[in-house]
Amino acid sequence: MAREKAEAERRCPRSRDAYARADHLFGRVPMTWMNKTAGPFPRYLDSARGARVTDIDGHEYIDFCLGDTGAMAGHSPAPVAEAVQRRFAGLGGATAMLPTEDAEWVGAELTRRFGPTRWSFSLTATDANRWAIRLARAVTGRPKILVNSYSYHGSVDESLIVV
Repeated sequence: MAREKAEAERRCPRSRDAYARADHLFGRVPMTWMNKTAGPFPRYLDSARGARVTDIDGHEYIDFCLGDTGAMAGHSPAPVAEAVQRRFAGLGGATAMLPTEDAEWVGAELTRRFGPTRWSFSLTATDANRWAIRLARAVTGRPKILVNSYSYHGSVDESLIVV
């Protein structure tokens, strides 16, 4: 492990230095789950396009996680970027805080593709976790929730145990 740590520090000095300077952040990263890395510090990214990301040290990587599915179509693919731009231009933003007709047809399409007849949308993984925990408690009648904390899929403050 010492050899791997030394190699990471040699290959990624800018990421190492950025991490060292970030003492004003909890865990030295914007979100503490970002510290769940195999090395002594996370790689700091400079850019992302398609399925590739480039760190601030100039190393290019294939992003098999695709932003933990927030970018499941890749990073800034042209069709998605164009659709987002159309949406912002036409609606004036990502959300108007009231329903639009898009919610209905998206719900119908999700039902067609996957089967469940009722859907709810959330903006974050944390919100999705809250919905799932509420639903699990309502269905089972059990108050305790066990959460596997092996990887990040939003926070789970409503859980009683995190392992």
